[in-house]
Amino acid sequence: MDKITSWSRITSQYHDSGHLVVVMVDQEDCPYCRQVEEEFFSAILASGQYRDIVSIGKISIDAGETIIDQDGQEVSTREFLAEYGTDWTPTVLFLDHQKREIADRLTGLLTPDYYAYYLERSINSAIRHLQNQS
Repeated sequence: MDKITSWSRITSQYHDSGHLVVVMVDQEDCPYCRQVEEEFFSAILASGQYRDIVSIGKISIDAGETIIDQDGQEVSTREFLAEYGTDWTPTVLFLDHQKREIADRLTGLLTPDYYAYYLERSINSAIRHLQNQS
């Protein structure tokens, strides 16, 4: 899974307001982040199921990490994610191109046996939300 370093690049690639951005909030020393990435996101990415309608990436909240925001300004990733009020990792956010949360986030990894189901359910819910907005 690639690191998102520029929100404006992600959204400019897809001029379509019906495109979903799935963001995993990540930390370097988070073993659960690695598990979510390796066991669940790698399967979704390998399947290609959502290739044309979903961008999937991670944003690290480690000290010193920055991102180019929607206005083209470099800001800390914590500042960029502040509106979501999350310091828990992993947290998975389902966002539209304007950074609005459009499906229930996944926080932590409490139920690994059902995580793939919850992840796919949230992705599909967000896609339906976007389709209904069109």
